[in-house]
Amino acid sequence: MKITRVDSILLAIPYEDHGGLWRLAGAHKQFQTLLVRIDTDQGISGWGEVFTKNGELALKAVFDTHVAPALIGRDATQINVIKRDLERLHHNFGRVGIVAFCVSAVDLALWDILGKAAGLPLYRLLGGTARQELPLYASMVRYGSGPAAAKACERLAREGYGALKLHEVLVETVGASRAAIGPDVKLMLDTNCPWTLAEAKRNAKLMEPHDLLWLEEPTWPPENVHALAELRRSTSIPIAAGENAGSLADYRVMFEAGAVDVVQPDIAKAHGLSEAIRIAALADAFDVQFMPHCFMIGAGYAHTIHLAAALNVPLLERLAVDLAAEPMGERVKPKNGKVAVPQGPGLGCEPDADAIRLYRVQ
Repeated sequence: MKITRVDSILLAIPYEDHGGLWRLAGAHKQFQTLLVRIDTDQGISGWGEVFTKNGELALKAVFDTHVAPALIGRDATQINVIKRDLERLHHNFGRVGIVAFCVSAVDLALWDILGKAAGLPLYRLLGGTARQELPLYASMVRYGSGPAAAKACERLAREGYGALKLHEVLVETVGASRAAIGPDVKLMLDTNCPWTLAEAKRNAKLMEPHDLLWLEEPTWPPENVHALAELRRSTSIPIAAGENAGSLADYRVMFEAGAVDVVQPDIAKAHGLSEAIRIAALADAFDVQFMPHCFMIGAGYAHTIHLAAALNVPLLERLAVDLAAEPMGERVKPKNGKVAVPQGPGLGCEPDADAIRLYRVQ
């Protein structure tokens, strides 16, 4: 099955976050996502997603000029071979970062093709699942104050989410949020790597009474796994990290250091679904909870649903904003804090044509 065409499609979808401080695409409240489509000579196409945040036109340029041309004529079923060749071809650009994001998207699209060729949902290729739907946790934007965070938590709990993740750096937002939702809703905090080790120790001690399910990426720089390990030894709050790591070798170092209770590779950043399967197996050997990061709204989100279903992940991350359109269609739209596992071949869902028509950039 030969690859005949590779396209990247940049979308900028407006969203509402009810008073959040972040702007996920420059000055505008738009979520940008770079979808990747790979076509084959057998009429089967697969979809992936390049991890994006800002500067997406630069990502698209890298993908279109450095990655896409290397795929034409390759056998789409040779996923591991293609992944290895792309990684080796581009390793001088770095093993973590833009090129890794592009390689990840290719890996995802090829898995979608394989599932469609086999006539099976992707989760069945990964081992199957007994669950028809998955519980989600609402991954919130930053609100910047205790009252604003508490109000957002109350709203999301009413929408049916049984677990909420703050993205705050002020310790008082945690106590305010816990008071707003009570003891029965799970609460996590992702600080996005702001603190020194000493600051993290001090702040973790202040937050221990608020029953956090985990404290995510509290220290800078994120690759200093030994600082994370020291923090983990000093607090009763479980420590989570991993979205900024690269290949399996990075996670081995993290596990050997005893840095995390919860590991969070992102399949659109950490070399794709193929690498995530290996990371999950290693995490299991080290008795670390595998909990994939998923700050995506496109094909990467759909892929992560299948991965989480097959590996029996207890909670799946979902960006908690109201999108003007669901890029992968209504099948994967959250309902009452859960998402249905798509049942069709491959991803079991396709990008929404209207969303592409309305929100495509260039």
